[in-house]
Order: sequence, then structure tokens, then C-alpha cells
Amino acid sequence: MAFFSLEHSSEPRHSFFASTLVGLRARAVASWQRHRAERALEGLSYDTLKDIGFPSAGMANDDTSAR
Repeated sequence: MAFFSLEHSSEPRHSFFASTLVGLRARAVASWQRHRAERALEGLSYDTLKDIGFPSAGMANDDTSAR
């Protein structure tokens, strides 16, 4: 009887696997988008980075020493 109830359950048996693949795909897409954004920022000049409020390397070192 238990085998019959598992065989004909209303929930698909591949749902965990499918959700894992969807999660993996979402992480890969997010990682690729971060990579593209970092590459775009690397291509900007220092003056442009200052204008948009990107922290300079000197400021980043000061912040870590204060902690």
C-alpha cells in the first residue's frame, strides 16, 4: 500500500532536482552580471569613478584600519 501511495502522489518526484537547477542557474546569471558590472567599472576613468561616488583606494584602506 505504501508503494502505491508513493507512486501516485500529486507532487512530482523531480521537483527538488528542478528547483536545484533553477537555483544554480540564477546564481550563475547573477555571477555573470556582477562580472560584467565589474568589467564596466574597470573601464571607467578615475575622474568618472569619483563623480559617481565610487570609493578611492586610499579611502578603502582608511576604513579597514579604523575597525
